[in-house]
Amino acid sequence: MKKVIYYTLFALLLTACGEQQKQVFEEELDTQAENESSLALQAIEDANATVPRLIREGKYEEAGKYFAPDVVQMISGQPPIYSREAWIAAQREAAKIGDWNLELEVLNFEYLGDHAVERGRGVQTFTANEDSPIPSMQLTGDYLVMWKKTTEGWQIQYDYVVIAPPEATE
Repeated sequence: MKKVIYYTLFALLLTACGEQQKQVFEEELDTQAENESSLALQAIEDANATVPRLIREGKYEEAGKYFAPDVVQMISGQPPIYSREAWIAAQREAAKIGDWNLELEVLNFEYLGDHAVERGRGVQTFTANEDSPIPSMQLTGDYLVMWKKTTEGWQIQYDYVVIAPPEATE
């Protein structure tokens, strides 16, 4: 009978220690996930500031490194872009008609390990040059971006932008 009691107490002790270790392990995983999410968000916010600056400076290839080689970018009212090379070419063409400035704001961010989803709002200011077929303007749009973590850092895999219609003037 004493052996049964000792074995029962031993089993209860092991179970209690196991549950405590499991809870500590889960807390450590949660902390690690929060840290990784914060690092990913910071890297993406840095990219959101860097890419427009590089475009303004005419460094299209360098800006293109933030886009996956097989990126898909869809902007309302424009033909889709299906590669990094096509994205770079589109930036070069756009620069021929004026200066573009883009300010991005992250509204929601979801970290998914080696992927992340960013929802945000952007304001793009265009200053036309003498060769531009379109006037200077400012556009606002909402975007949804799927990022993926690569050996080169976080890169845009999918970029969908819906441009808000211009407000009517009275």
